[in-house]
Amino acid sequence: MRLRPVPADEIEEPWLWRQSTGPWFRPTSDARLSDLRRSVFGDAVAGIKPGRPIRVNTYVFAAPGVDVDATHTLLGQYARDRGWAVHRERFTDVPTGGSLPIRPQFNIACRRAGSGFVDGVLTTDRGAMPSTDEAYEAYLRWLHRHAAFVAFSKPTLGGTAWTDH
Repeated sequence: MRLRPVPADEIEEPWLWRQSTGPWFRPTSDARLSDLRRSVFGDAVAGIKPGRPIRVNTYVFAAPGVDVDATHTLLGQYARDRGWAVHRERFTDVPTGGSLPIRPQFNIACRRAGSGFVDGVLTTDRGAMPSTDEAYEAYLRWLHRHAAFVAFSKPTLGGTAWTDH
């Protein structure tokens, strides 16, 4: 569900609630962050000189069962299919345990994008991003300030996700 109801006690102007013909809704956190990511992407791409390919590095969060080399390869193919240039650096984080996985390689990938070495970071999906919404939003806003982006591609081969299982 991309929308959730707004409780009456959270509406700042109660008279609007009484005049409403139905319930009020707000975007879910996932929907809001997806919209923000698409907006950051659009703004970053709009700032690229026409005719110059979009440059990306690839990032993989190697959760259990993920074939890292195959995922980087498929991300690279996804980028090339769109006319993007893939930078030679690729970044991979491996879960270390604990409740919030540390992603030092993702930090480096974002810094490369924010420094202008590449235009963005290409990864598989939201699961590769920092797990808390607040941290993910902070990365998106930082990338936006630096005219860079994060793009998602769900690598598939033969209709199944590329994993070892």
